[in-house]
Order: sequence, then structure tokens, then C-alpha cells
Amino acid sequence: MLRRSGFKSKAPAREARDPDRTRTTPTVTPGAWRAAQPVVAAPVAVPKEEVKAKPGKHAPTVEEARWMDAIVEHGCICCVLDGHAPRPTAVHHILRGGQRIGHLHSIPLCDPGHHQGGQPLGLESRHPNKARFEARYGTEDQLLAMMRARLQKETP
Repeated sequence: MLRRSGFKSKAPAREARDPDRTRTTPTVTPGAWRAAQPVVAAPVAVPKEEVKAKPGKHAPTVEEARWMDAIVEHGCICCVLDGHAPRPTAVHHILRGGQRIGHLHSIPLCDPGHHQGGQPLGLESRHPNKARFEARYGTEDQLLAMMRARLQKETP
């Protein structure tokens, strides 16, 4: 003889208790209730003309933006050291442990040229030749100190 486990109901089934009673709740297939619900999108506030940062990075502060504008206006520090006319300049951020240490720790390098892709132009570029670049121009920290000194002399 089989015994009922303690988890099963000992009461008779509903139909057995009241055969005239029918099920009043409709059967819903999985996912059908989602299709029946209206989708309402929440309004999203879009900031006006704000400097957007790349994912994982922060937008520059006013001081950082001034610094980066000033170094781009100055031109490539390596072109100046070589005695060449300044070329279109990019902001090169100095890294520590593979991470940027801030917008204030950046130097101006021409791109293409001293920043990257300078080999066809006969220039020593920072990427991917860091050792040769530093042997010729000094470390990035030395270039940053030189850039700060030059900009302090230029501003009254």
C-alpha cells in the first residue's frame, strides 16, 4: 500500500469536492502577460552641450580643459625640441600602471608623428617605441615638466 508524503495535499481535488464549480481564473501562457501590458517609456533628461567622457573616464574640469587647450595651442613639444614647425597636435595622457593619472598629466604630441605613426615621416613616435622615444627626448615626466615651465614663461 502506498502512503502519501507529507508534502501532498490530503484534501480531495476541487472537482471532486464541487463538480459544478468551474475554474474562474483564465490560464495565461508564459510571457503572454508581458505582451498584454502597455510599455511606457520614462522621460530621459538630456543635458545641454556637455562634454561627454568615454566610458570609465571622467570629463575634464575647467582647469584640466584649460591645460589641454593651452598645450594643444603650444604645439608638439618634440617638434619644438627638434626645431621643426609645430604640427597638428594631440593630447597624450601619461600612464601609471596602464591607467591615466589625470588630464593635468598630459603632453602635446603631433599626430601622426611623435604621438603615433611617425615612422613613415621619419619621426620617432611614442607609440609603439617608448624606449627609443625616451632615449631621444627624455621621459614623459621630463617633457611634462618642460611643458609646464614653457607655459609659465609664456603667461604674464
